[in-house]
Amino acid sequence: MVTLLSAVLPATPLVAPLVAPLVAPLVAPLVAPLVAPLAAQDVAELTARTDSLLAAARLTDARATIEQARRVAPKDFEVLWRLSRVWNLLGDQAGDKAGETFYLQARGFADQAIAANPKTAAGYVRRAASGGKIALFRGTLEAADLVKTVRDDAQQALKLGDGGAAQQATAHYILGRTHLKLLETPRPLRMPVGLGWATLGEATANLRKAVELRPDFIMFRLDYARALVRDDKPAEARAQLEAGAKLAVGEFGDEERLKEIATLLGELRGK
Repeated sequence: MVTLLSAVLPATPLVAPLVAPLVAPLVAPLVAPLVAPLAAQDVAELTARTDSLLAAARLTDARATIEQARRVAPKDFEVLWRLSRVWNLLGDQAGDKAGETFYLQARGFADQAIAANPKTAAGYVRRAASGGKIALFRGTLEAADLVKTVRDDAQQALKLGDGGAAQQATAHYILGRTHLKLLETPRPLRMPVGLGWATLGEATANLRKAVELRPDFIMFRLDYARALVRDDKPAEARAQLEAGAKLAVGEFGDEERLKEIATLLGELRGK
């Protein structure tokens, strides 16, 4: 813009400030079609790079990349839901009370993503993911209303059905994990706060679907195995754990999950 204006404005310092407001509206429509595609291309490249970095478990680099995309397009849907995902992982990394701060920010980014595009699954998936993390910090009974929104967001993502295997698998996982986690609390204690709807059947079915859609995800295998153990199916659980133990690390926390798989396999030995 500055270069184009300098080409059409007189060089006199006193005249330029007077002429600029008149010329700028004429030049802007000529420049905008050139600038917009460049910005869109930059955002697409940055979001794709963020995905690649997350797949390689390079969370710090992914954060820097998606923040760069945010500076270019702060209201872009594709940027916002990825911001939510990255901040959720940062919360996992921070742990303890500091983690909740990241989860709350992740939920805020997800809210913005849904506002920008309410007919796409990714925003609901990310809000469900961050909401579930917050509920774990606060306690499921104490955060009953939040747990219900996690369920509703996951179901909405499944209803929309878009986003490919990754988004749909995550929605199934969150829904199944929500049911499974709630089963740790006796139903008579859950019913007064409206959480009596959790069932082992729903937990198992959704976690199985998540594994079918993304068989290379350690976390999905581990929690599906836990559901199978609860359903008194140790042989099937062991098969899931053995498959999970062979998978490559692909996300922050996978190293610990592999240790949990080894522990659970030891507990199931001989069953």
